[in-house]
Amino acid sequence: MIISADAIKERIKGYNPENAEKYHQESAKAADEEFKGALKGVKNKEVVLMNGGSASGKTEFVSEYLDDYEGIVFDGTLSTPEGARVKIKKIVKAHKTAIVYSVIPDDLLRAFIAFLNRDRKFQDTHFYKTHSGSRKTLLWIAEKYPEVKIKIFESSYNKKRSMIFSELIFDNKKQELEYLKKIQMAEDEIIKLVTEKI
Repeated sequence: MIISADAIKERIKGYNPENAEKYHQESAKAADEEFKGALKGVKNKEVVLMNGGSASGKTEFVSEYLDDYEGIVFDGTLSTPEGARVKIKKIVKAHKTAIVYSVIPDDLLRAFIAFLNRDRKFQDTHFYKTHSGSRKTLLWIAEKYPEVKIKIFESSYNKKRSMIFSELIFDNKKQELEYLKKIQMAEDEIIKLVTEKI
């Protein structure tokens, strides 16, 4: 069962992708309700929480690798520690196991250009906030919930302009934490990076 706030938006009466941000709160709330119901109704013990900034390739990853997954996949940015805490708490309460799949673009400028050209329109601040926040949350999960398995994939494009995903493998938790600390970026750093190159 794949739960996606973006997919839910398309079911909201009057939805227009040109004003997607206007429907985000309503669709996020509906996604949380679906998630709560799925935790009770789906037997599979493992629950995948997607993590990553807007236009990083999460939805493409889910379509390619998790479309036939026999369990719950929550396709979101997971961009706040509080949101992650609430979801992990609900998963544990339902006697299930959380696993985080994070998609990090190899090039933030490329991701920003993809963000600008999507049908679903959001203000630029949404991009900065979700990319900074998702990295911060990923590190927070690694430190606060060492028992939660984290799988990190770098998204990029091949010569045929198809998106590909490469899993990052770490020898141990310390190495993983060092990587997560290294990729932390504040919103103003992301703004500077993408605006200087455009």
